[in-house]
Amino acid sequence: MKGIGTFFWLTQAAATLRNIGMRTWIAIGVVVVLLLGLLVWAAIALVSWLWVQGVALSDAGMRVLSDAVTQVEQLKPGLLAEAERGLQGAREQVGQWAPGIAEALPTIDVSGTDIGPVARFPGLIRSSYAAEGGATEVAYAGLAAMATVVTHYVSGFTDAGFAHEVLSATATGERHRFTRGDESFNLTVTPGMAGLIEVRLRQAAAALPGPVPEGSEEPVPPAPPQPT
Repeated sequence: MKGIGTFFWLTQAAATLRNIGMRTWIAIGVVVVLLLGLLVWAAIALVSWLWVQGVALSDAGMRVLSDAVTQVEQLKPGLLAEAERGLQGAREQVGQWAPGIAEALPTIDVSGTDIGPVARFPGLIRSSYAAEGGATEVAYAGLAAMATVVTHYVSGFTDAGFAHEVLSATATGERHRFTRGDESFNLTVTPGMAGLIEVRLRQAAAALPGPVPEGSEEPVPPAPPQPT
């Protein structure tokens, strides 16, 4: 009896479905597609919002932390090591939020030496070094705000007596030149995602003395006559 009841119910359901018109089926299909589309759009919007909020929070955190380190360096250089430990903690925090970004950060200095009269910005790691043809270029990477890094180097070079020239400045990076006598340094600061920063400092080759213009040599006095 139970099987007969189920068969009868299925037969009635099939008859009811056959009575539904084609237009009704089309309308139902359109509604289902629209609902699925809305769900997909909502998921994409939610993921995008979470990503933007994470990047904004990390950028703001790096900016505040970099400003604090600069103030510490100016007020009491002896506290610089403690400030750098704070930046290391921020690097570890970013590693938890975005492991791919943390893996791109260098952890130790490459071979070479720092150049210029200004100490590197706190927390940056020397990522490359090249010396060729009398010119030297050093690159650094780390977590910092672009404006704070630029202020650090501009203040340091001008305090050392260098003339400052802005070559270019946009939201994607800045280029500066510092000159003092025959010395010339080019600074390039390029921000990345989530507080990443790259700093390139290039020291131009020293100008070699040019040839002495013809006719400008001092005349050689004639040799005294030899006694006979």
